[in-house]
Amino acid sequence: MTRILRLAVTCAVSLLLYFLVFGFIVSRPMVVDISQLMMEKKMAYARATGHPKILIVANSNARFSHSCAVIEQSLHRPCVNLGIAGDTGIDWTLDSARSALAPGDLVYMPIEFDIYSRSKVQMLTGMDAASRFRHDKLSLLNRGAEGVVRAAFMFGLPTLIQSLGEMGLQATGVRRRFGLDTLDMQGDETGHDDARALPYVEIIRSQPENLPDEKTLFDNPDGSQAAIVRFLDWCKTHGIVVVGGLPTIFDDIPVPANSIARLKEFYARHGAKFLVLANRSQYPRSAFFDTSYHLREPWQKRHSALLAAGLAQLLQP
Repeated sequence: MTRILRLAVTCAVSLLLYFLVFGFIVSRPMVVDISQLMMEKKMAYARATGHPKILIVANSNARFSHSCAVIEQSLHRPCVNLGIAGDTGIDWTLDSARSALAPGDLVYMPIEFDIYSRSKVQMLTGMDAASRFRHDKLSLLNRGAEGVVRAAFMFGLPTLIQSLGEMGLQATGVRRRFGLDTLDMQGDETGHDDARALPYVEIIRSQPENLPDEKTLFDNPDGSQAAIVRFLDWCKTHGIVVVGGLPTIFDDIPVPANSIARLKEFYARHGAKFLVLANRSQYPRSAFFDTSYHLREPWQKRHSALLAAGLAQLLQP
């Protein structure tokens, strides 16, 4: 066997072992795989409820700061909260939403400001990509060849160590502070009340403002922004009402009017509406749980009641 042939065989065996280990054996059940399980639970409720319905689409801002339970009770329509985590690709959430929508439905999108400018590489290598490569490989085909390849080669030695650690912790009965059992049937996060927020008070006090930068808000148009545009255009052609919105952040400084204007124009360009609440979805720092995008549960419900009143105006014939 020549040196080149031996090298080729070694590389092939290495790749085979790599794909075997990360594609079929190890996983990260406590941090990564929970995203897949959460989405399955949310989509089960979406499939079980009728139309017209309301879907809330964003990342963790939807999950922590919005209560579909409150909106559902107020507007008398099924409401599904599709928010998962900050490190999931927004295209995955939007693809999931498509399968649950029908003409006459409404989608509210309080997408986090940084998501609009997230690059294609960031979107294709988020938490969901790792989970899907391990448990739902076929779903990655929607992202094309680049998406499949990037998901397949995003692992390394640190991932292996973290996977073994999480699998061991799960085997001993350790659970995360939030997971499937803290989601209500609509997919909202619950239990993040004032008492559980105490360990994060100093973190909230020291966090910088999370205001949108008008100059960079729509950078990287071929990344998350392109996925959002495809979704908006799809909804327009399928008779689905889309309403953009502002994510919840600190009220230290008002969200700049120019940034709001750019967001309104972006959604209007693709046939969607944009809802700005009187308080611009901004609240005192004492209302937040562990980050500037996560309201505490009492404020989550308060914000959702305000949102329901705003959406009610848009639902008028």
